[in-house]
Amino acid sequence: MPVSCHLRILLARLNVERAKQGQPAVSLRALAEESGVSLSVLVALHTGRNQRVDYSTLDRLLSYFSRFLPVTMNDLLVWEPTAGEETPIAMA
Repeated sequence: MPVSCHLRILLARLNVERAKQGQPAVSLRALAEESGVSLSVLVALHTGRNQRVDYSTLDRLLSYFSRFLPVTMNDLLVWEPTAGEETPIAMA
């Protein structure tokens, strides 16, 4: 799938920062409770088994992580064209 979610990477970055401060790691369960995103959705995003994601989910996750890290949508979702796929040229 050319669009992937990097929740795993964001959560790892957050936990590295927390470890530097002597704080415990944030689990998916804690992330669910604190962000308002259901645990089942987080597990699907974390494992790459999701097929779609709601705007409200993206908003909640970015709002949560932005309290601790400078983040943008590009930190959470990444588009990587599949091999052999041509990228369309923008017309001016």
